[in-house]
Amino acid sequence: MPSRKILLLMGFLTYVFYALLATEMGPALPEISSELRLSQGVAGVIASLQSLAGILAVLGGFLSDIFGRTRLIAISLGVIGLGAFFLSSSLTASMVGLSFFVMGTGFAFFEAAVNAFISNIFSDKRGLSINMLHIGWSVGSTLGPMLAATAILAYHSWRLGYLSIVPVMLTFSIFFGVLIPEAPNIKMDKEKVEAEPELSKMHLLISMLPIFLQSFLLMSCKLGMNTWLPYILQDQGVSLIESSLTISLFWMLVGVGRLVWAPFVDRLGCIKTVTFTSLGSLALLIPATLPIPIYYRMILYSSTGFLMGPIYPTLIASATARYPKISGTLVGAIYAFGTLGTVFSTIIIGLTIEFMGSSMAQVIFPITISLIAFILYLSPRYSRKQ
Repeated sequence: MPSRKILLLMGFLTYVFYALLATEMGPALPEISSELRLSQGVAGVIASLQSLAGILAVLGGFLSDIFGRTRLIAISLGVIGLGAFFLSSSLTASMVGLSFFVMGTGFAFFEAAVNAFISNIFSDKRGLSINMLHIGWSVGSTLGPMLAATAILAYHSWRLGYLSIVPVMLTFSIFFGVLIPEAPNIKMDKEKVEAEPELSKMHLLISMLPIFLQSFLLMSCKLGMNTWLPYILQDQGVSLIESSLTISLFWMLVGVGRLVWAPFVDRLGCIKTVTFTSLGSLALLIPATLPIPIYYRMILYSSTGFLMGPIYPTLIASATARYPKISGTLVGAIYAFGTLGTVFSTIIIGLTIEFMGSSMAQVIFPITISLIAFILYLSPRYSRKQ
């Protein structure tokens, strides 16, 4: 049976290639639209299917709690690989949309299962292990657009970028499905599991609602910035290259932040970590909305990545530490709420820009982060247990 460190390494590598596939869409979508002669509206709907499938993460997490996390990891990686294969061979808009939805479903199931799996085998270091796992996303999301662009420029094909990852995902699927047919001896805190309260579904929802809402708000801010910050900066006089560098630096610092904060999460506790990082992010976002030189604001925006980075994996660590028996379902719910937050912010920020201008739209970023801290303040009972 592979050691815990090997399993974490394999989880990290699968995260890298999962992120590669998830982020190829940026450079690939214009090529898909051109080849299939799609309007911008139709292309947007097709692209959104990958994200909307994230709501199914709750189902994936529930199934992982019932049938086993390694089985669901193997199945989800197989689904991702098949989705990428179908996408690379799709000739119609409907098939492209279906392929994106299949891949998105695999992403959602994988997120729920792998986070619960790593959390359980590292029950003594949940904060550290999950933050390290999520660094894989930062690496993959940096390389994904580069892979897609290279395939398009060198081979004049957006399909090759997706097809090249298929064998890798299927190999990882076999590794988790065959070499780890059942979860290894999970080093869980038996006393805590035995003392885990049996709550009704309503009480459980109320208990976890602060974490779900924080995931919603965090992803509203992070993915809202990813989608709209380049446009906001360009509208205020920044060039395309400079705005792109700002958001690229933001995501790079997300990974650096997870790496730096990872050793301290378990020492400080999940609540203190989320409190410090959310308040620190707020301290950077507020002056970024003020009428100061634009380049100072670009530095402030990108620097928030260092503090926002560890919040999402720390929320997962917090939830799975409280209820390890249903950790898959909880991770799935956290991911699903984050998906809803992404959709919400994309729409709200776009409407705000249209009717009130980019200066007013950027105020949404600090508001969402301030609400995370406000929820922590209003949840003393939840905070004391962390």
